[in-house]
Amino acid sequence: MNNPNEVNLAPAPLKDRMVVYVGVAVILIISWLYILGMGWHMNTLPFVENNSMNMNMDMDMGKPMDMDKSMNMDKPMDMDKSMNMDKPMDMPINSNMSLIDTMLKWMPPSNGIWVLNDFLLLFLMWAVMMIAMMTPSILPMLFLFTTLNARNKSNGKPTSSTLILLSGYLFSWVLFSLFITFPEYAMHQSGLLNPMMEPTHAYLGTIFLCLAGIYQFTPFKDACLTVCQSPLSFLMNNWKDGNLGTFLIGYKHGFYCIGCCWALMLTLFALGVMNIMWVMILTIFVLFEKLSYKNPLLFRRVTGILFISWGLFLQF
Repeated sequence: MNNPNEVNLAPAPLKDRMVVYVGVAVILIISWLYILGMGWHMNTLPFVENNSMNMNMDMDMGKPMDMDKSMNMDKPMDMDKSMNMDKPMDMPINSNMSLIDTMLKWMPPSNGIWVLNDFLLLFLMWAVMMIAMMTPSILPMLFLFTTLNARNKSNGKPTSSTLILLSGYLFSWVLFSLFITFPEYAMHQSGLLNPMMEPTHAYLGTIFLCLAGIYQFTPFKDACLTVCQSPLSFLMNNWKDGNLGTFLIGYKHGFYCIGCCWALMLTLFALGVMNIMWVMILTIFVLFEKLSYKNPLLFRRVTGILFISWGLFLQF
């Protein structure tokens, strides 16, 4: 067997494949709903304008509110119903807000003063974003593992759930999310990112885009991408029985994937961490890159040049 990827395997039973379909669909729906919900509240959804968010941002940043749009001065205001002077006015995010609303409406503090809750919500945002972006790219591995599981079952060998492999893979990206939360926190503290999680200086975009472009040419990128593009070879060389073994397979594969894509994720700092359009483009980009079997080297060279050119263009 010269090339393990050329082995012909009968597809797994539909019941086993449906477990993967449903599990992945649930994860993607929940994670993307969270991202889109946050994007709605931060007014970063493409082609959608959320005027209420603009009004809240103006109030938070100390800008005057357009009184003509905010209230009708022809109608008298009921002072008893509008406010109680014995109680403090409600903030945009108050103590009565549900946990889900708090997570969706959270933004980095504009005054640079963070509490533990802010750090945890930033980490949660990154974790959910990485899960949403990277889950589609592991689908070939999941379907192949399901097929091998079915063959082992027919041969009386031990099997384990494909979703355990997926959980190991996603756990590695959750750890990456924790790691990347620290530099973002530092950039907010130093004023390099604004409360909308966008860079405050053009040179930041140049640095991160050029870094992503240069990394496309490195041997480390090539080595990690080769592993990601060869799921059968990876499984044959790293197979472990049992649930723990399956988790470790996914966990190890996840770190190869991080080695392949970490520089691409840093481009979010260049274009806005909650730039939903760029998040979607990166998701498709990563999936396409892993599936570019015919000429992956050419693909990396072209995209590398594009990233570098884009970064340099920001300085003009």
